[in-house]
Amino acid sequence: MFTLTFSLDSVALYALGANLLALICFVLVLYLAKKNRQRAQAKIIDFVTEYFLNTGIEVLVSCSQDPISKQTHVQIESAPLKRFRFSNILESNLIGHIARITGEKVDKIYWRFPVPAQNDAMFSEKNSPLAEDDPYLFEMRAAATDGYTVTEIRA
Repeated sequence: MFTLTFSLDSVALYALGANLLALICFVLVLYLAKKNRQRAQAKIIDFVTEYFLNTGIEVLVSCSQDPISKQTHVQIESAPLKRFRFSNILESNLIGHIARITGEKVDKIYWRFPVPAQNDAMFSEKNSPLAEDDPYLFEMRAAATDGYTVTEIRA
């Protein structure tokens, strides 16, 4: 038979208490950092949504942070509008406004312009009157079924 004895003296109790205190502090710091990140993301989302509502555009905004690089990314979803043709210029202005107003640094803004799907029978490939007439579709269908080949045309 085997017996293990363990005595708790004051030094061991102090060491155990210090370890528990350090663990509780670490968990508290992680919790507060998460709350601060959520508050910052909410400020960014509110600002971007208000920014576009002031111009009369309704957008869906989300914000995320890369867990490895800690960079903040904003995703903006909007109807495809002509005024977003130069979204890279709008993006740089928006990043500057976000930094100036909210004090938060945004590294990248991603745009999404969803187009509604066409479920009409006219747009299906089988029923399309252009299915046989369109050489591009014919070539793509032939390449998919026969395999892909490359030919060179000499001038």
